[in-house]
Amino acid sequence: MTTTHDLALRDQLRTLRDALPPLLREAAGEPPAGTWLATLEHNVLPALDFELPVLLVAVCGGGSTGKSTLVNALAGRRVSQVAFRAGLTKRVLLVGHPAVLDGPEVAARLLHRLGAHPVPWTRAEDTAEAGPPLYATSSQLSPNLLLIDTPDFDTGEGGRLVNRELAEPILRTAEVMIYVFTNAVYNNQSNTAFMAEVVGGIGGRPTVLVYRVSRVATDAEVLEHCQVVARRLYGGRQIDGFPPEVIGVYRVHESDRVARGDAPPELLPISQVTAGRTLPTLLGELDVAEIKRHVFSADLRVIRSEADRDYRRAQTAASQAALYRDVLTQAMREDSLKALRAFPASEALALTARLFVETSPPLVRALRQTGVLVGAPFRGLRTAAQKVAVWLGARDEPPPPEDLHQQVEHDLLMAANAVRNRLLEEPLVIQVRADDPLLARARELGDAPDTAQAPIVEAISRGVFALQVPTPPVARQRQGEVLAADWATITQQLSQAAFDLVSLPAGIDRDLREKVVAFRQAMGWDQRLRETLFASLSALPPILGVTYALLTADPVSAASLEIKLSSILGFNDLWALVSIPASAGLTEQDRRQLEAMLKPVFEIWLEQRVGQVVQLFEDTICRPTLEALKAVPHPDDERFAAVARALDGIEGGS
Repeated sequence: MTTTHDLALRDQLRTLRDALPPLLREAAGEPPAGTWLATLEHNVLPALDFELPVLLVAVCGGGSTGKSTLVNALAGRRVSQVAFRAGLTKRVLLVGHPAVLDGPEVAARLLHRLGAHPVPWTRAEDTAEAGPPLYATSSQLSPNLLLIDTPDFDTGEGGRLVNRELAEPILRTAEVMIYVFTNAVYNNQSNTAFMAEVVGGIGGRPTVLVYRVSRVATDAEVLEHCQVVARRLYGGRQIDGFPPEVIGVYRVHESDRVARGDAPPELLPISQVTAGRTLPTLLGELDVAEIKRHVFSADLRVIRSEADRDYRRAQTAASQAALYRDVLTQAMREDSLKALRAFPASEALALTARLFVETSPPLVRALRQTGVLVGAPFRGLRTAAQKVAVWLGARDEPPPPEDLHQQVEHDLLMAANAVRNRLLEEPLVIQVRADDPLLARARELGDAPDTAQAPIVEAISRGVFALQVPTPPVARQRQGEVLAADWATITQQLSQAAFDLVSLPAGIDRDLREKVVAFRQAMGWDQRLRETLFASLSALPPILGVTYALLTADPVSAASLEIKLSSILGFNDLWALVSIPASAGLTEQDRRQLEAMLKPVFEIWLEQRVGQVVQLFEDTICRPTLEALKAVPHPDDERFAAVARALDGIEGGS
């Protein structure tokens, strides 16, 4: 009877099956590792969907060990072909009691892992011919058992262990193993290593050892050889010389009559674990419900463990890609500053002065209209008066000088080349401060146990670090497209974009007006009376020299204004160093006023222009890389949370 718990567990397992493999492929470009997905699809979910109170018992082993002979003996009829030839059995054969194995539908659901639809058995010779799985019935078998004859797993063709490929899927589905081996192969490391991975690696299936050996071998020698096999299969603790997973040990003597199929094999019980029981008796006494619970729980533990590793691999890969994407954005923003060293001072200062005049008190505006400028301390008032006429709209704004456009174009191309080089070099390197969130994320990834290529953090100076982020595989695969891009076309696009960069962004007057009003409200009475800032604007040259200093709180600029710009790069400090000629004659008070007024101009202009240049780089240079990164799930993808909930549920269910 299916319980509410079973339904919840089924939903969690289906979530794991449906969500985790795509996440892993999208994030890491890899398939699931281990056997958890196959175990989930072919063992656990069918056990929940198709309840049948019988045990699947697989008879397995190497070539010419007597597997088919044993199957015929247990079935009480000749259902499998027997001959002196290794690799004779080429098909999986399922044998069960007629009351259980009543048709192809049951056989298909039991052998679902093999893919091909099973067909009815008609004669023993069918097992020696390649084809789909077979199913047959036998009234001699217990209704609690379904017997599976498997191809051997050490016979190959053309350099491939083709029979092993046929046997392995059904062995991973079986709940009880009967491992048949001979004196020639009991110590074969290849065979026992394969069986150990299949049997021991999926939670310790109960196993019966059947050793075909010469009559001259003593029971002590037989037990010693069987213990060697058992230790290789399971290892761990021993009970009476055997791991607890070994539930029976038998010896079978070599016999020509048995080998020809003229007589059944005689299985002689040895070891205390067998307790003198015949193999049919031992199998008939198995606690079907307990074994199925044990196997089911073991499968769940394997699924939980291996799927959790894949989950962490996918999450780490997604976090690495997200970090690389954010570091690349930061790098582009830094490189964009190289394209913005030519500040359109004439336009910016004209707009600032106009807004400053428009927001002046009525008395000051009246005085200006009569030609009186109150308290102007600088030289060049005649030039200032001419500029005021322009700022107030009496004269057309002069176009930006040609050399400004040329400078911006040159700087933009140099910055674009720097971005391109970053995409092609490994790793991606930027400088960050100690409180930068990117640094914290990089260190967290570096501490993750499943990080194949961890970011590297190196101290450069006090409070400043070099952050080296490896290129994710998905981005590395697109580097050829970045390298093959038409640089001539990109250059033309960048040159056209330079025309827009030499002017002020649209809407800046609205944003700047708010800054001017706020600045006026903070002015003292003496400043409002003299309005020295307005006059100071007229004393500046048309084009200011601008440089930028990153990651330092103490820029040295001689005669420059030092303006700290916030929220331009998001994480790093940025200082704009504005060159002011000494001939401007600014006092310290004037410099402070000018710095306070220019800061919002720079912030608004630079923030918008940086975003514009970054978008330009994304569209022209970084498109292949960004497309690849966009396809990687974000660490906040809801599927990660769903998988985490499913894993927690499976842990509780196991």
